[in-house]
Amino acid sequence: MSSTKERVFVTGATGNIGTGIVRSLVKQGIDTTAYVRDEQKSKDLFKEELTTGHLNLAIGSFSSIDVFTKAIQGHTRFFLLYAAHDSKPSSMSQIKEAFGRIAFEQGVRQIVDLSSAFVSSYGKKGIIGYAHTTAEEKLWALADENPEQRSLVVLRPGAFMTNHFRGDVHQIKHQNKIISCASPSSKITWIDTKDISDCAAAVLSESVEKHDRNVYDLGGETLTHEQRAAVFSKVLGKSITYEKQSMEDFYKAGTGHGMPHSFVYNFALMASKDICDNATPEIAVIIGRPLHTLEDWVNENIKAFQ
Repeated sequence: MSSTKERVFVTGATGNIGTGIVRSLVKQGIDTTAYVRDEQKSKDLFKEELTTGHLNLAIGSFSSIDVFTKAIQGHTRFFLLYAAHDSKPSSMSQIKEAFGRIAFEQGVRQIVDLSSAFVSSYGKKGIIGYAHTTAEEKLWALADENPEQRSLVVLRPGAFMTNHFRGDVHQIKHQNKIISCASPSSKITWIDTKDISDCAAAVLSESVEKHDRNVYDLGGETLTHEQRAAVFSKVLGKSITYEKQSMEDFYKAGTGHGMPHSFVYNFALMASKDICDNATPEIAVIIGRPLHTLEDWVNENIKAFQ
């Protein structure tokens, strides 16, 4: 299935994960297309990469079917990332099926799908699990229509370390606390988005046959909430404690900020029940290094929390 001249198409290219993938592929001299909505933002973000001759921009969105159909032509690989926030529960599966079908019909040989560890642990339980599970089912069906020519690889990450930039960063800076609705001993498996990017870039740049039909769970480190607070204490040089709030207060705070019920409920589930069974040190054989720990990530982003 591999081609001597690969061309990779990346959606979500200006986000944390997509940016890392684009830069890694271009650095390897692989022709890459970034599918973006904001042309000027992308030109500023990828100023250096655009001078290499290995990066092109395609301007469009997930509602621009005609634009995508034309832009994907001539590509052999496709990284598929779709954020389901504030969309209908069925939107992710519908969009991924539509874009996946077009990609395969236009000659793409490998799709690398960004899913979630919710699929491994809970299946359709919870709105995030439902969205990713149904989307995966549609993509697997598409790939199996022509298994000799269509490859699918699924990445299922745990909780993003960058989630700390939401509510946690303000609580840590101003209250010296991490506040959530889970027991202090409840565990969460965290993953650095850079590790996700590096894993995706490796899969997209190596032979299609090597990774065909693999599902990779990604978890860098499993920590209790108390251990997480201890990491921040160590790096910041001040005491950060964990405070358990009631489920009712957690729910009111989330919905009060405009989040839909299903997402707030899902985050409550995620806070108290780990979505990733364990850390996955085996991913090191794919990315060529150990996965980052939370301490690594906090050290790298320390200014945001001071």
